[in-house]
Amino acid sequence: MQLPERFVERMKCELGEEEAMALCEALATEPTTSVRLNPQKMTQPKWEAQKVGWSRWGYLLPERPSFTLDAYFHAGAYYVQEASSQFAGYIMSQALGGEQACEGRYILDMCAAPGGKSTHYATLVGESGLVVANE
Repeated sequence: MQLPERFVERMKCELGEEEAMALCEALATEPTTSVRLNPQKMTQPKWEAQKVGWSRWGYLLPERPSFTLDAYFHAGAYYVQEASSQFAGYIMSQALGGEQACEGRYILDMCAAPGGKSTHYATLVGESGLVVANE
């Protein structure tokens, strides 16, 4: 992908030459695809996948499957969610004292759309907890 020269020059000014070039190289690569399993419906990925280090149910996929044709996707067995977005659940669980400490908690998510983090929180609080999601 050819980035606009004006963008590249601005990034060089803002970040410095080395960081700007690293950013441009990263933007030229194919984005990764990651999912977070719904442990009530799926406990192992159905694809060859690499574990996301900070997400108990998160996986990086080697390629992007056609999710819209997948019955597991439509059944809610997993959620397509960037690994970086899965970090929010990790931060919350660590702040509360670990995943077990999240069980039964009440959580208010005031920045909920499109719903990935809210469903992650729901997994963490379990059936005895409650997540109220609002955008």
